[in-house]
Amino acid sequence: MRFQNSTLIVTGGASGIGRATIERALAEGAAVLAVDRDADALAALKDTFKDAALEVLSGDVADANLAAKGVEIAQGMGSALKGVVTAAGISKSGQTIQGVSAEDWDEVFRVNVRGSWTWLKAALPAFEAGNGGSVVFLASQLAFGGGVTNASYIASKGAIVSLAKAAALELAPVNVRVNAVAPGAIDTPMLRRSMSLAPDEQAARARSKGRHALGRFGEAPEIASPILYLLSDEASFITGHTLLADGGWTAA
Repeated sequence: MRFQNSTLIVTGGASGIGRATIERALAEGAAVLAVDRDADALAALKDTFKDAALEVLSGDVADANLAAKGVEIAQGMGSALKGVVTAAGISKSGQTIQGVSAEDWDEVFRVNVRGSWTWLKAALPAFEAGNGGSVVFLASQLAFGGGVTNASYIASKGAIVSLAKAAALELAPVNVRVNAVAPGAIDTPMLRRSMSLAPDEQAARARSKGRHALGRFGEAPEIASPILYLLSDEASFITGHTLLADGGWTAA
């Protein structure tokens, strides 16, 4: 198993891509700390995997104190901290550039960008003490193709692509790899909330599916697979890369 004797941290772990990543990681031998703002969903996750090497932590992913506590918990789980996945993210879909408030703009960047940087920074001492590690951020295909009425989210995901490159170059000397996965439209609670805001939800779903060469939405486990590949030693010569797992969205 790829993650035997390894501990991983996954933010946004209570649902969607984060939860799918945790399920796969546990099946591959990892001990996992799941982090999410939804305490009830974390409790349900813990109950589902009560016999697994799983701990949970609820709070604001952009809080440096929470991240420090999370790393401390992870280091006490019996194996070296080897990877971090920052799957926590929010979107303010439906807001125009003129209409989005400064508060909403800042909140999206706080969770999506600062949250990713915060957990990377918190994990670095543990990585260096354990001879390296791997980090995978969640970007989006929209960082490469753009879109309308969702500028704060799209801009934040563009920042994630750049952060992965900058961090990869800076941290390569200490054997820390940093990559990102850019999913297409994935059938998660976030996507469903976004689609529900459209005047005609069914038409919006059909248009979105049609943008993908495969003609459908992706499923969360289909994104967990490339995340865990990049996190694993199988990707030991890959860093600073954003892997598009977008069903052909950017090719269409």
